[in-house]
Amino acid sequence: MPQEKAGKKDKKPGLTYKEKLEFEALSAEIVILEKEKAFIEAEISTGNLTTDDLYIQSKRHGEILKILDDKEMRWLELSEK
Repeated sequence: MPQEKAGKKDKKPGLTYKEKLEFEALSAEIVILEKEKAFIEAEISTGNLTTDDLYIQSKRHGEILKILDDKEMRWLELSEK
């Protein structure tokens, strides 16, 4: 009997309610960030931006890539539970 109880404790319970909410929020945020990233890439590729605008958009693009990387890693962690 003690072995059965130990085996039950080793099972992963899955996502908690809070984690499910976080997972859903991350999914939505990733979609929004991907759209913003695509928009910025399209603007940059037009060649119509001023130097200042190009700098601002490039900087924001880098920020989005970092944020996306972090959110996608957390999304992956949650999806594996």
